[in-house]
Amino acid sequence: MLLSTEMSLQESIVGFIGDSVVLECSSGQPELTVQDITVRWRHNNLNVYDIINGQVSVEGQNQAYKNRADTFPDEYKNGNFSLKLNNLQHSDKGSYTCYIINESKYKSVNLIVEEKQKKTSHGTKPRPDLTLIIFAMCIGIFFLVTNSATGFFVPVPSPGK
Repeated sequence: MLLSTEMSLQESIVGFIGDSVVLECSSGQPELTVQDITVRWRHNNLNVYDIINGQVSVEGQNQAYKNRADTFPDEYKNGNFSLKLNNLQHSDKGSYTCYIINESKYKSVNLIVEEKQKKTSHGTKPRPDLTLIIFAMCIGIFFLVTNSATGFFVPVPSPGK
């Protein structure tokens, strides 16, 4: 059983199906050596990722996270134990908790997983607003040519003639 003497407010992050997200978790005690650090990432009590004595441990990792969950080992010395979750799936939504055992601290992050928005493309079809502008210009030119040919424009005599 993990006990905590410190906790932080839960933040939310939005990710999209098939994309990656980084769930942040950092140590508040930089004086700890990497070899002394044990961090556990959990989602609905499932083992997502473990760092034991400064080393990555995938032993006991839930199959759903194999080859999809990763951390940044070069950043451990800076107290950064953030989790990168790749190829997001609907089942990834929910609360993730990062337990920093040596500090008796944990942080929860709520992951919201959404469908990617489909971008609308006009492709090769003409855009309606552009078509309307071109049509209005053609009508204007037509009236200009038609009215000048029919004498709509009356010449004004020059002064003194």
